[in-house]
Amino acid sequence: MNIGILTVNDFSFHPNGRLREAANELGHKIILINPYDMIAGIENKNFEYYIDKIADNLDIIMPRQGSPMGDYGLVLLRQFNKLNIPLVNDLNSVTITRNQYITLQVLMSSGIAVPDTYFITKKELFMEAVNRVDGFPVIVKQVDGMGGTGVIKANDEKDALMFFEQHLKERKGVLVQQFFTPEKRLDIRAFVLGGRVIGAMQLEPQKENFRANIHQKGDAQKFELSRELEELALKAANACGLAIAGIDIIIAADCPPVVIEANYSPGFRGLEAATGIDVASQIIDYVASIHGPLTIERRE
Repeated sequence: MNIGILTVNDFSFHPNGRLREAANELGHKIILINPYDMIAGIENKNFEYYIDKIADNLDIIMPRQGSPMGDYGLVLLRQFNKLNIPLVNDLNSVTITRNQYITLQVLMSSGIAVPDTYFITKKELFMEAVNRVDGFPVIVKQVDGMGGTGVIKANDEKDALMFFEQHLKERKGVLVQQFFTPEKRLDIRAFVLGGRVIGAMQLEPQKENFRANIHQKGDAQKFELSRELEELALKAANACGLAIAGIDIIIAADCPPVVIEANYSPGFRGLEAATGIDVASQIIDYVASIHGPLTIERRE
């Protein structure tokens, strides 16, 4: 089957390269779809699309543009829906998880513990939010940050104001969130695929860095989830409607485990290295076995 990946990256990007490798071994083909090379249209009462330099029909699509996906990306996913091309993950789950505060709203509404967090749209409200999460230090992050980018630890108002100058957009807003000291917490990433956890790792931030993300050069090692944590990861993925998910959990002293993020396009370089699990092959096998071939004719 022809599996499309909606992404702005090429095959040198680790997940794309590994998914192509796994697809080739399993007899499938990966087609990269840059959303900015696609035209969506309505013509003669039909939904149409054209993708520059792509001649193959698409059987299924995995959106993997990450949280920076804008409204244009959602328009394209809706177009694929109208053409009855299956999406993994689907439009609703992507809409939820591309925005970190909406994700927290959904998780909280499903009875899942999340960090104390306030959403603000102007800097004049910052100190009010800080006071409500018990004061400095706090985490300040963009709603559409990814891989630890667009996130700072603010020790005082000056730190935050410098961040706001670059990142605060009133039409998007930012999150002000309680801070968990790295020395007194565990950072866990659980990878959920098709209603089961296929692997998990513990992430440790580098010295002088509060962020444990692999993109921030955090160290990763295999982690065996307890039954409670596994159920938490599955519940979080299910709440957001995710078939493929990276669920980030923090375990800190004197409070229950909290889910800080649900990622609809999780990377897996660190997980494969830490656990030896062939994540890419499991993703391709899941997509192919659950959805099967469904070729949609495309007009040239």
